[in-house]
Amino acid sequence: MSAMDLDNDVSTVLATIRSETDSADLINILYQLEDFYERKLWHQLTLTLDTFYDPANVEVTPELKYKIYNLFIHQFASNLNPIKVVDFLLESFNNKPQDTLDNLLALKTQFIKELKREHNIKDEEDAEFKELVASDEAVIYANLQIARHYLLLDDLSASEEILGKLTDRFDSNDSINNFDNAKINAAFYLARCELYRKTENYNLYYLNALLYLSSVDNNLSEEEKVKLCYELCIAALLGDKIYNFGELILHDILEVIKDEASPYNWLYHLIQNLNAGNLKEFNKWFAIALQRSPFLTKFDLFLKQKIIIMSLLELISLKPTTNKHLSFSEISEYTGTPVNDVEHLIIKCFSLDLIKGYINQIDEVLVVTWLQPRILNLDQVQVLHNHLLTWNSQLDKLSKEIYKNGGSIWAGI
Repeated sequence: MSAMDLDNDVSTVLATIRSETDSADLINILYQLEDFYERKLWHQLTLTLDTFYDPANVEVTPELKYKIYNLFIHQFASNLNPIKVVDFLLESFNNKPQDTLDNLLALKTQFIKELKREHNIKDEEDAEFKELVASDEAVIYANLQIARHYLLLDDLSASEEILGKLTDRFDSNDSINNFDNAKINAAFYLARCELYRKTENYNLYYLNALLYLSSVDNNLSEEEKVKLCYELCIAALLGDKIYNFGELILHDILEVIKDEASPYNWLYHLIQNLNAGNLKEFNKWFAIALQRSPFLTKFDLFLKQKIIIMSLLELISLKPTTNKHLSFSEISEYTGTPVNDVEHLIIKCFSLDLIKGYINQIDEVLVVTWLQPRILNLDQVQVLHNHLLTWNSQLDKLSKEIYKNGGSIWAGI
């Protein structure tokens, strides 16, 4: 097909689509698309397509997005930013994972052919060409979306194979600077989130979801925020290595379930009271949680152990800095743990690197020399403030005592 035939075909496609809509705004966008296409103003065309595909543009139906991609964008995709083309594809085949995957695979093949043509490569097995393909941002971005859609189709092995080959590019110390486009980092962490959600690896899901949040620049819809917040909170609760919730509590994402009207408000209170080590309030909200999300029943024992650990950490933080000695009976009373099980509780905290110190088994006393830093609520900050005031008062008293008893020494200096 000649360039003139292609132009005529594009004009016909857009004219047909315009005739099918009554929206003046949409008709105007379609005219702009045709104008920018005819003048080969690819950047302006891309910006107009961004407006067209904007989720806030409710006049654009999924069927219309599909038509624009399949009958319009597809014909000249090589002239556009390839990462944008992938985004337009994802929007056009929304909620159709198999169709999306098939088109992503075809688009990736097209990207590789463009690289081959652009660099005048004759042999696809050439080592330099393979490295060129492996480091090309558009190919990497397409691969990440392919991996995520394999997961949506429950093909974990195919997805893990792709992510395994890409992991080194993101997990190295300077990986954050490997890609100028934050979308690529976000796509990697989102794909890994989906993988760890499928495999119920709560520790790694929590880590990658936080990294994903740091990459998306708050470009999520309200629905996406609620979904991600819910899954993050569940991972924080069920992760057997997660006892520090600072990054989650400080992040704005938690605000989407804070309101009392939110169906996940109980989850907000669970996280807050778990972080505070508030045994009574946690148990109250956990009873509500079991009614709202019965699947948590199978984690009943684990979550009760987790809040007991957090309550012990809270008890330690309440102790004066200069005297963090806790008797077994004191720990038993505060955490609701039988005295005979207190030593096991302490050893568990040692093994998780939550505290450092030693046990005086003869006197049944825990001596704490270090407590893992954590985010504090206002009540906990007040306790810390009181500790500092007490320490300052003791220091002032000590300095006066030294001055009083050492007067003759000061006089001789």
